[in-house]
Amino acid sequence: MVGLRETCLRVVLSRIALEFQRGVRLLFSKPAENIAFVISAPLWLAFFILTLRGYGVVRLSQTDLQLFLWVAYAFTLYSTWLWGFGHGIMDEGYDGVLEYVLAGGEGLLTHFTGWGLALITYELMDLAVIAASFTVLFNTPVMFINPILFATSILLVTLELLFTSVIYSMLVIRLRSNWVVTNIVQFILPTLGGLIPGEVNGYVRLINRYSPLAYPVVLMRESALGINEINIPLPMQLLYSVVIIIALALLAWLTVTLTTIRLRSSGQLGLY
Repeated sequence: MVGLRETCLRVVLSRIALEFQRGVRLLFSKPAENIAFVISAPLWLAFFILTLRGYGVVRLSQTDLQLFLWVAYAFTLYSTWLWGFGHGIMDEGYDGVLEYVLAGGEGLLTHFTGWGLALITYELMDLAVIAASFTVLFNTPVMFINPILFATSILLVTLELLFTSVIYSMLVIRLRSNWVVTNIVQFILPTLGGLIPGEVNGYVRLINRYSPLAYPVVLMRESALGINEINIPLPMQLLYSVVIIIALALLAWLTVTLTTIRLRSSGQLGLY
């Protein structure tokens, strides 16, 4: 029995690795588009900050700029996962790719996980560009108070957004104008997901403290800056993050399973 489980685990991991390789090739198949998207995100925020500073509206300290940097990065992550990954799943449904994946004996969740993990390379590109732009424009080098915890938090945020995007795409894939819903969710989800620092005001701190989706993003910011904004020990935040990711993984498995049943019974996904 143990040997069978180990064999099944190796098969699943090998399939995820294969989907990871495919995802990386897909991401870098359009280098000009990727470069434009990655560079534009921090420049918009930099333009906004520089304009306000030019008119004397704001005077930001180095700590404030660091917080803005991680807000920019977190918002970029949410946008990338909802639009790039979530809508990518929907496009695969409309184009018949998901039927092809099932016909080849692959599980949809394995396909999504491998492809989603490939976005880690995209996340690192985003981080490098945002860090470089803030360093050049504001003379603000990126801080990493706890590099190991920061790397762990990046992985946790990736898994959280991966499973959240899978759940979301499976729920709205049948809507003809799902991009409208995504536009709304793109602002609601980051608010509940810890994008806004707790230093803004007490209400935001309460959201970050009691919203289970916020912990991985808050942990990422705290591991970089060393500021415990929600007054919860870091080990507990790490534990809460793992628990919510496990819950999201189970919910993603459930939604994908129901989608697979519907797909195999109707032969269609997202089409009437």
